Amino acid sequence: MSRLDVWTRGLGRSWLYWPTCIVGVSLMALALLAPEAQRRCAVEYQCARMDAEVAALQQTRNQLAAAAHALQHDPAYAEQVTRHDQNIVRPGEMRLPLPAGRLSLLHETPEPAESTVAPVVAELAGYADQRFRLGAMVAGASLLAAGIVFSLPTRPKRRAARAAR
Repeated sequence: MSRLDVWTRGLGRSWLYWPTCIVGVSLMALALLAPEAQRRCAVEYQCARMDAEVAALQQTRNQLAAAAHALQHDPAYAEQVTRHDQNIVRPGEMRLPLPAGRLSLLHETPEPAESTVAPVVAELAGYADQRFRLGAMVAGASLLAAGIVFSLPTRPKRRAARAAR
């Protein structure tokens, strides 16, 4: 019996065929889905960042609306804003300058608190490296080919049939 026949007989069993095919398909799926997972993570992060920006802008809008309402209906607030903007002080008062950053109404966009991406997609995104994907694709295709080739039935030996005559 040749070495190939021993090798084929050992690997051509169903207990090895199905795990080989499953691992091969998994590696190929990993290689194919990793770039999409990375894009999805980027899109989800951008959406979360934009939602945080919208929330910050709504807060700023509400503050400005409250200030506009107070300017129209509260004379004491209107006097305070006017005195601050025009640098007017009453006799006996002393004006304390505030840092420019404290007067700013616009806030920086806050970062989103947590990601809404599924953990599986986030894990897949880590495998988007081109070299890793190529290696996974080659290994998966090799395992699939080996599983298929070694599961094919072999022809019976003609020598053994001739020797029996």
